[in-house]
Amino acid sequence: MATFLAFMTLLTAIQVLLRYGFNTGLIWSLEATTYSFAWLVLLGMAYGVRTRSHIAVDLVMSRLQGRALKVATLAALVICVAYALLMLYGGSVLVWRLIDLGNEARDLPIKRWVLTSMIPIGFGLLAFRFMQLGWMFISGDIDRLRFGQQETPAAMDIEIPNREKEP
Repeated sequence: MATFLAFMTLLTAIQVLLRYGFNTGLIWSLEATTYSFAWLVLLGMAYGVRTRSHIAVDLVMSRLQGRALKVATLAALVICVAYALLMLYGGSVLVWRLIDLGNEARDLPIKRWVLTSMIPIGFGLLAFRFMQLGWMFISGDIDRLRFGQQETPAAMDIEIPNREKEP
């Protein structure tokens, strides 16, 4: 992900320099940046599930306990896995159709199916991460999903110094 982000940043900076400094530019830079961003996002989804850093609104889930929490958590995981598998299937159909067509990207000399293969790869990784999370929940390694929660200083055993000035 860092490589894609660095590539996008460097390419955009070069494009701005060429456009405003030399009144020219790279024809293929927008398409390359767009596909790089897609790879970044789709790989980032799976990484976000792995690290449980996705933004989450758990107004209902935070109030549940016991059996209701288990049922709701399993339902959420099943829905997430089903969505990821559906997108994996749709992305795979798209890639196979692009392989049959054999066309290249507009501005890049690369087959379009290579560039769009990020869809089934990204959603395959996402499905894997949700299944992994589901296994952790079923086996009892975790008791709830806890997406988007930062650890508090007390939980990390870190003392935060008082930054207020004393009179």
